[in-house]
Amino acid sequence: MPKVEIKQSRILVGGKEVPLISGEVHYWRLNPNYWKDVLCRVKEMGLTIVSTYVPWDFHEYKRGSFDFRGETDEARNLKAFLDLTRREGLWLVIRPGPYIYSEWPHDGVPDYAYKYHRLHPRFLEFASVYIREVTKVFKPYLATRRGGHIILLQADNEIDPWPDVFGQQYGLSGEAGLFQDFIRKLYDNDLGALNRAWGTAYGSFREASPFIATMLAGEKGIPLKGDKELKRNLDYFKFKYDYTLKVAKWSVEAYRKLGIDVPIYLNTYPFFYAHDWADFQSVADMVGVDLYPANELSEDEFEHRKFCDKVRYLASVSRLPFIAEFQSGVWHGRHYETSVLTPNHYRMICLSAFLAGVKGWNWYMLVNRDNWYMSPINEWGRVRGELYDVFKQIVRAFKALKPASLRKLTEVGVTFNPLQYAARTLTHNSPILQALYKGDVDYEVCDPRRSVPQKKVIFYSGNQWLDMKAHENLRAYVEKGGTLVAFRSYPRKDQDFNPYQTIGFEDPERILFEFKRQFTISLDKGRPAVPVNSSVYVFKAERCRKIQADMGGYGRQTIGYVKSVGKGRILHLGVEPTPELVLEILRYLETPLFAYSITRDVKTAIFRRGAKHYLVVVNNGNEDKSATVFLPALDGDRRGMIARDLMNGEVFDQSKERRRIFSFPVSRKDGRLFELSRCSA
Repeated sequence: MPKVEIKQSRILVGGKEVPLISGEVHYWRLNPNYWKDVLCRVKEMGLTIVSTYVPWDFHEYKRGSFDFRGETDEARNLKAFLDLTRREGLWLVIRPGPYIYSEWPHDGVPDYAYKYHRLHPRFLEFASVYIREVTKVFKPYLATRRGGHIILLQADNEIDPWPDVFGQQYGLSGEAGLFQDFIRKLYDNDLGALNRAWGTAYGSFREASPFIATMLAGEKGIPLKGDKELKRNLDYFKFKYDYTLKVAKWSVEAYRKLGIDVPIYLNTYPFFYAHDWADFQSVADMVGVDLYPANELSEDEFEHRKFCDKVRYLASVSRLPFIAEFQSGVWHGRHYETSVLTPNHYRMICLSAFLAGVKGWNWYMLVNRDNWYMSPINEWGRVRGELYDVFKQIVRAFKALKPASLRKLTEVGVTFNPLQYAARTLTHNSPILQALYKGDVDYEVCDPRRSVPQKKVIFYSGNQWLDMKAHENLRAYVEKGGTLVAFRSYPRKDQDFNPYQTIGFEDPERILFEFKRQFTISLDKGRPAVPVNSSVYVFKAERCRKIQADMGGYGRQTIGYVKSVGKGRILHLGVEPTPELVLEILRYLETPLFAYSITRDVKTAIFRRGAKHYLVVVNNGNEDKSATVFLPALDGDRRGMIARDLMNGEVFDQSKERRRIFSFPVSRKDGRLFELSRCSA
């Protein structure tokens, strides 16, 4: 029988790769008379995979009675849909829950089960019955069976404790419950340790209650007043992470016990307040994120970078970086926030996902249904031309690009700690992320608690507190020969906010917060001076190579240092980063930039497969422009290069100039995708 597996960011069925680009089709929301018409439009778009939820609440039409063959309602005929997709030669991704959300009453769970949280014994009992019944129907269609076509299964959906619904059951108010049990275990049954950490005077673990920081945009809330309240807040998020991981593990194991032998994945919110994505990867075959940006990524000035950073983080976590739900239309209510989704929008978000390192996605919804707008195919199998044509264009580009086989070319990494974002102690407006973005420096991200890639340079983006394991991993990275760069925010405390300095950073001697004048920094003699306007940390740095600056009335001050640690070094500057400063640091450290744009708002990334290179260009600006992109660090001689646009076939030839500089037009809020080849002479 064929084997379905994930290897090197690829889905392999019987050893043959299936490109992971699909679209969501909800059979039960469509008139079965139009199923075939809809699937024909999907195939004409160039897709070979469709995805669907299976709604528990709909198929259990009466308590204890299930219909998967259309006996009570023809739209319940899951078996007929499975047969049809197989006859049409389509692969299938199945998402049977128990939860599906999907703007369905009680998120797809029957009333009698919805009363209980996802780890409640009663809920697990009810869900086990449903999972057993639905698995009987689709199991013969697994691609590991003769003639089967189901290649992936999603276990549950966006697993969330939903404290606003089930908080009392957890012990967040009223009687003690799971929360208190978790805190007792977290503090090894040491009540004194809990009281010291939280600044409380509990007489029993049963009294423990969370301090929940505000989460809603624009909400004032009660601000955290120091380390003890912050620790209490962080422990609450750790409880949520622990809870969702247990649900994820139970869900995956429930399907495995029933003989599901295709890869099982889990999907996450595009935020970090409910789940730890890396934890999910530890219990599943891969992890995917759900992304629904505002039209043309215009929610705020940071949305494009935030979008890319979420995909970058996913690429560091998942065995196959996959957007489990990638915006194709939008649900009722959200459409007021996103505005009308334009053809440019779809090109822009897909190219931005390529830029950040995605390997596959599932368009949700590819086909309209109730409570949904702006998909390229409607409920009757008719197309919306201006959108459908763009989707066809993107599918062609995806297949030509083959993203699963590409290697990103960058020697720059950035630390990324999800827990700091969850607790709102770090925002996506991080100065270092802004500086890298504005300077068009492409990078990969990593959670240093888990691992640090051996890039030439790692920039530290985060708070002063960091888990001990992350400190140790960063120290090991430097000792092996890496360069760790930090600015005013650098790691100097552990997860309990106690002083902790194992990496080797020097603490500042003084802080000149009232210094407002612009001054210049030169990293070494003969290096260009870079203007800076920032309050300043001043260091002794006695055993380091000092970086000094003339501070006017303050005289010449040591505002940074370079310190050797093992085979590597730390570069620490007591100022806020700017794009100009970041670029100068990379030049000083002789770190190659494989592609960068000098055109405002144009962002780039470059990838390699064998002798081929692929350049992704996205214009986040609100105007058409002529973009100029440099490719200074590609291997080989100085021959000119030819760029062919994979979206429209247009060719740009630089062979006569023999330069690695390309200039080309790019539309507002849009992008281009080039295959690069060297000239023969």
